[in-house]
Amino acid sequence: MKNKSKIIQSNSFTLKSELDWLIKLIDYRLEVYFKLNKKTVEFPEPNPINNDNSFYAKWIRDNSLDKFERLIVISSIANLFFPEVFDKFLIKNKGLDKRFTEFGGKLDSDKSRFIPTFSTLCFIFYGRDFEYVFDSQNIFDKNYKLNKIGAIYLSGNENDHLKFSQVINLDEEIVKLITLGEKYRPNYSSNFPAKLLSTSMNWKDLVLNPIIMEEVENINAWIEYKEDINKSKVLQNKIGKGYKCLFYGPPGTGKTLTATLLGNRNDIDVYRIDLSQVISKYVGETEKNLSRVFDIAENKNWILFFDEAESLFSKRTSVGDSKDRFANQQTAYLLQRIEEYSGLVILATNLKPNIDRAFSRRIQSTINFSIPTFFERKTLWGNFLNDISDLPEKSINRFSKDYEISGGSIKNVIQYAWLYSKRKKDKIKDEHIIQGIKRELMKDGKSVEINN
Repeated sequence: MKNKSKIIQSNSFTLKSELDWLIKLIDYRLEVYFKLNKKTVEFPEPNPINNDNSFYAKWIRDNSLDKFERLIVISSIANLFFPEVFDKFLIKNKGLDKRFTEFGGKLDSDKSRFIPTFSTLCFIFYGRDFEYVFDSQNIFDKNYKLNKIGAIYLSGNENDHLKFSQVINLDEEIVKLITLGEKYRPNYSSNFPAKLLSTSMNWKDLVLNPIIMEEVENINAWIEYKEDINKSKVLQNKIGKGYKCLFYGPPGTGKTLTATLLGNRNDIDVYRIDLSQVISKYVGETEKNLSRVFDIAENKNWILFFDEAESLFSKRTSVGDSKDRFANQQTAYLLQRIEEYSGLVILATNLKPNIDRAFSRRIQSTINFSIPTFFERKTLWGNFLNDISDLPEKSINRFSKDYEISGGSIKNVIQYAWLYSKRKKDKIKDEHIIQGIKRELMKDGKSVEINN
């Protein structure tokens, strides 16, 4: 709690300095515009932040923001928390009995609060220097620095046809970072049908076949060197945008765990898309729901994990009626959005043949998560039983050799055996494990013959 308080205090100190600079800028511009001071007034400079360790200052430095971009950021913060900073723009032109249109801006519903628009920021920073005002239009380009990092978005009324009449807002993620020092994580909702995946396990706990692990390490390498690709036009042309994977295989073989641990290892959030909230029977709704997820995830560097992906990415069929046509349109739309996503997308399914072949052509890694081999099962049994049981290695070898079950099933067996032993006020014994294996085999409709 003390650390959090220090972080907020540090951010507040720096933001206050930036806010003071904004106030000086507004005073300077009004003085110059209305010629209130016959002496030459110096353009106020922001305080240097080279040695400032606040989250705000680090973010400004990391993204190499110039003075105008700093003005955009602090104006958005002021509009959120300190709207009184802009009260001076509420003055009226007495000759015309109306507001000064050159200030830009909007009024709230009570006409008591001035809301700065992009034209307001141009007036504050550039005044009537038209060359610079015209040049500032690059803020509306998708390759503009603040747009590329997903830091800002425009908002306004539907009747605002001019972009200069739009209000520039800071993304909620950036607001939380530079004020509280917190990483933004959206809550699950109808507008964001995805859940953050987490695990207390570590990378060393991941037990996979060496061939599978080799493929997973390739994905990890892409995450590690993603920035090298983004900075090189040659690599962008040769390697492509983003990385798409298909994990397929029986339940419990480590598909979800692998996705989660890839995020943990690289300090990246992993979101599992809730398909029950995405898929809709109404035409166009599925695309709209999925679009919201991609729009929010864009520029966040998240890993998107689609479990049971066959329900979304099924094969396209020949068009027999309107339902077929709309289903094919939906698949085509999903192909487009996934191809455009610059991060890591993982599709997981138990039914690989049901995935549309067009997806296969766009997938960089296709990994078959098969039932673990004897040696992998032995490692899994040993890991799960470690510190909670003193069963001999002979028993572990027997379980590993005789029963071809997945890691998820082994975990379920251990949970059952531990709970059963607690009920009996006893230690975990072979018979407890055997009973748990019976239950797992019955779940899958398999034979329950157990060799004692």
